[in-house]
Amino acid sequence: MKRIAIQGLKGSFHHEAALHYFGGQITLNECDTFRGVVNQVLESEADFGLMAIENSLAGCIIPNYALLRQGGLTICGEVILQVKMNLMVYNGTSITNVEEIQSHQMAIRQCSNFLDNHEKLRVVESFDTAGSARHIKENKLSQVAAIASSLAAKTYGLTILQSGIENKESFTRFLVLTKAPNQPEEETDKASIYLETKHEPGALAKVLMAVSDLGVNLSKLQSHPVSGWERTYGFFMDLEFSDSDQEDKVFQELASLSEVIENLGVYKKGKIYE
Repeated sequence: MKRIAIQGLKGSFHHEAALHYFGGQITLNECDTFRGVVNQVLESEADFGLMAIENSLAGCIIPNYALLRQGGLTICGEVILQVKMNLMVYNGTSITNVEEIQSHQMAIRQCSNFLDNHEKLRVVESFDTAGSARHIKENKLSQVAAIASSLAAKTYGLTILQSGIENKESFTRFLVLTKAPNQPEEETDKASIYLETKHEPGALAKVLMAVSDLGVNLSKLQSHPVSGWERTYGFFMDLEFSDSDQEDKVFQELASLSEVIENLGVYKKGKIYE
């Protein structure tokens, strides 16, 4: 039984992603924050951590990029999950009884069109989608609905009034984190790195050209300010390559063009689960 640290509760989208990646033989360590996820893995209270890093509608979760470096963990895998939002209630409750909808702020943003069509309903932000579902179940609330996953409805025994209420197709990318050194058990084709370019004109352009010349696909580029007086930036990059030689060459080339370079993990490109 692998111990998996997730942000949120059973029935959350992190839980769903963990089931896809690890299968059903897992135990969940529920954490209030992403920092808690990192600490659980660092302190060996969990074997792996699962961390959302970006959503196709809401964009990147910027603080989590900083956590990747500060925590010193290794990315060993990823999961891309199609996020399907559902409106759920305590059993026996009808939509006419509902006065309030609760959910995480990200879920609320992704269901703004649905909520705009129900302006009379009060919308309340909570710390977790599954937490909203559990709150309704534990308190037998008949005038409150939650927006959460179908797994949350199943976990807490709620009734789904309407499914697919998200604005449009939404996908969230989750990183799988480990304390162990990077020793992939399968053939890898993706790497995540952090680098700081030389503070001179054209420095980033040289980095991008080197990646292009080697035939490596740059699937992600995220800037992040470097602390200090000068307005300098570091960059998180996701690189997709076809073989280990290409991987070695791109690391060597980027190291020669960077002031700082860190390998955050080499892993297999994640599957998309719908």
